Parts: sequence; C-alpha cells; structure tokens
Amino acid sequence: MFQFDQETWVYIILIAVFLAYFIWNSRRAKKNRKARKNRNFRKRYMERREEQDKT
Repeated sequence: MFQFDQETWVYIILIAVFLAYFIWNSRRAKKNRKARKNRNFRKRYMERREEQDKT
C-alpha cells in the first residue's frame, strides 16, 4: 500500500492527536455553553418566582 518512513509516521500521528484534541475540546465547550445557559435560565426563573411570592 503506502511505504512511509518514521518521520512521516510521526507527522501523521501528531496531526491525528491535534485533530482528536480539537474535536474533543469543541464538544466539551459546547456542553459547557449549554450548561451555563441552563444555569442562567434557572437563576432568572427563581428570581422571578421570588418576586411573585413577595407580592
């Protein structure tokens, strides 16, 4: 098939590691954004309920 020398394999492995990290990090960031959005929503909801309970 393909005959690669050792240096080429090192470059291919480095590229694969960076791609894997990039994909993993983007998924984690997306999950964190969603969690932050939900926290903010619950916080606003609880503030509105407290205001309504006072009246």
